[in-house]
Amino acid sequence: MRRAREAKHEIARRAARILEEGRACDVDAAVDRALHESGLGDRAPRPSRAMLRAHAQGAEEERDGAEARRLRIAATLEEACEVLAVLEQAVLFEDPEGDLRAVPEVYGRAARGHFDLDAIVHVRVTTAASAARIARHLADAGLGEPECRSLRTRYGVLDQIVLPAPHAEHRILRIPPRMKVDPDRDVVRADRVEHASFSEVSELLGRFPTS
Repeated sequence: MRRAREAKHEIARRAARILEEGRACDVDAAVDRALHESGLGDRAPRPSRAMLRAHAQGAEEERDGAEARRLRIAATLEEACEVLAVLEQAVLFEDPEGDLRAVPEVYGRAARGHFDLDAIVHVRVTTAASAARIARHLADAGLGEPECRSLRTRYGVLDQIVLPAPHAEHRILRIPPRMKVDPDRDVVRADRVEHASFSEVSELLGRFPTS
């Protein structure tokens, strides 16, 4: 039992370092690479996300300090608020029934301000406006150069806007108004998922004062 726990911590340390160095595209790929480099093989126990986050947090605070990490999280939350605000404005401008749509929300770990592994913010926006029109508003707001892609979900293939912004990559899923999507479930695995509106993200940001 002790040996397995030590192995998990070793893999977590390696994976966090691999992500920091940009040698993997996501967390799962970083763990796979850490397993390979450690020589433990695919049968070795995989660390939990909580363990990975703890090692990533520890490495960042050791390198940059706790204050720098706090400021990074605050900046990322502030950026998420900007994205949500632009999305809401875009829906009101582009969608004839925009005032009837649910407000855009942040989903997953970002709803709790967890950006210690991969700084990715998942967002859902319900609108009849095309992904291209929504993406144009994000670009015009100076948030980055978005790319329109697609994501295969349990509801079918949906439009996804990928926005690489300064502090995080925002993956914005466009939900057609007539599609009945459970707001409390992951669209791929159907697991329960947290989500937060602009006001809730703003409240979370208030816990990370920048001055």
